[in-house]
Amino acid sequence: MSRKLLTKISVAGIYREASFKSETTTQSLIGEALDVLEEGVDWLRIRQHDGYEGWIPSGSICEKPDGWDDHTFFSPQAQVIWVHENPDPHSTTIRDMTTLSKLPAIGHEPGWVQLLLPDGQQGWVEDHPRFTPAKVDLEALTATAMQFKGIQYQWGGRSPKGFDCSGFVQSVYALNGKQLPRDAYMQAKLGELVDPDPKNWLPGDLIYFSERPGDITHVALSLGGSDFIHASGYVKINSLDPLSDLYIDKYHKIYTQTMRVI
Repeated sequence: MSRKLLTKISVAGIYREASFKSETTTQSLIGEALDVLEEGVDWLRIRQHDGYEGWIPSGSICEKPDGWDDHTFFSPQAQVIWVHENPDPHSTTIRDMTTLSKLPAIGHEPGWVQLLLPDGQQGWVEDHPRFTPAKVDLEALTATAMQFKGIQYQWGGRSPKGFDCSGFVQSVYALNGKQLPRDAYMQAKLGELVDPDPKNWLPGDLIYFSERPGDITHVALSLGGSDFIHASGYVKINSLDPLSDLYIDKYHKIYTQTMRVI
């Protein structure tokens, strides 16, 4: 049985090799459970819940506290919140967490919830939880995507602190109750092929692009019709309609396919 650890910082980089000079391939969020596959000097090769593997520095992880799984878990509604030492917004901050993270709730005060942190510390956040729906609703999915407009692009990013294209799509779907694979080429294998005419596209359809023959290199989330939202420079809306002010010819030229996953 593999050793299991937790990510103890808000957003931890996961690298292709056991070196900070290596490429960051994805991220792990605070409280996320990791399966250890291999241990090196100051680094561990891990597998995440979505099957993604990579190397994480040992300073970003810790052993799971006793009783960790015996609690109800709390996820914040806000994109990023501070965890405070006391149930007071002016008290010392001890960590931050994003809306995609979840931590055990161990106590309550009016308007506040006490959380257990992976390293055993305890802290308080304002009691505004996020609830994950049991079934994906297209209107809610689109609304989630729009909430992230303007967030910067970050290679390997999968949090409101920075997204890459597939991390953005994976996160939007995860927040709405459906888990997708991590990378665009993996996501492109899911669902049913949709007619390439944008008039047949529904909100939530995934639009794929290729800058190299045979390779999926970019993914966007359809808003219905020709408009789509994606992480490119920052999270923004573009269009495949040549008459739209949001049209960029590049995407028309490299468009590959559209898939429906719900």
